[in-house]
Amino acid sequence: MPPFKIADAVRESGKAKSTIIDAIKRGRLSATRDETGRYLIDPSELFRVYPAQTHTTESDTVTRSAHGILELKTAMLEQALERERDFVRELSRRLDESDAERRRLTELLTFDKAQAPQANAVNKLWRKVFKRHQL
Repeated sequence: MPPFKIADAVRESGKAKSTIIDAIKRGRLSATRDETGRYLIDPSELFRVYPAQTHTTESDTVTRSAHGILELKTAMLEQALERERDFVRELSRRLDESDAERRRLTELLTFDKAQAPQANAVNKLWRKVFKRHQL
């Protein structure tokens, strides 16, 4: 990073020009002079004495606000998506249970039909036996 001129130091530190020059003259802040006599301040030296200021412009604030809104919307959409996934999993589970129940009932019905001819033969036999005794 190139050395700061006084105007750069003022902008980066947030201090007044007179404060920067006074700190140089008192020896609190070291600086060199260029060939035209202007002060040049090493950035690390400036930030050692005056911590860097965060520059917040209106566009930065708008950008941060928009970023925050987008993060909030993203989080809400992720939550909604997770709820939808849970709902689909529940519907899938119910469908699997319904399929299993349908298969079980189908097996019962086909088992009863397979047993029907044998049951009819037994019923005919019992009818014959009871008819004999009723006479």
